[in-house]
Amino acid sequence: MINKASYRYALGRLSLEPRWKSEFRKQSRSLFALEHSTSLYELFSAVVETRLLRATQLQAGIEYLIFNDFDVDANDFNSITGAFQFTNQSQYLGYSLHALAGLRIERQDFKEREARYTSQTFITIYAGLE
Repeated sequence: MINKASYRYALGRLSLEPRWKSEFRKQSRSLFALEHSTSLYELFSAVVETRLLRATQLQAGIEYLIFNDFDVDANDFNSITGAFQFTNQSQYLGYSLHALAGLRIERQDFKEREARYTSQTFITIYAGLE
């Protein structure tokens, strides 16, 4: 069962969108495992957007995740993630270009293991006809 809520607020040049998502999963078996699994994750997040130039936007966000595996306590964890990305939309030789570049940093705190830090940078370019 999935529940979620979000609402976008306009604050001058900024746009703020707090979000909440809850997913309860009770699975009899999956494609790769025969055992039953029951889990719950709660996700709290917020995204802020602002336009920097006519074709460029900055988006930044933070999310806090609580994961509870009701079958195996060692799989329980909390994580906090921060990210930002620049988005640019433009035209080139009849193509519509959509370019994204950003950074994501995450910390996962496991119940029975050491905390894990990860970071990811990305550049993505989409091109399509209008």
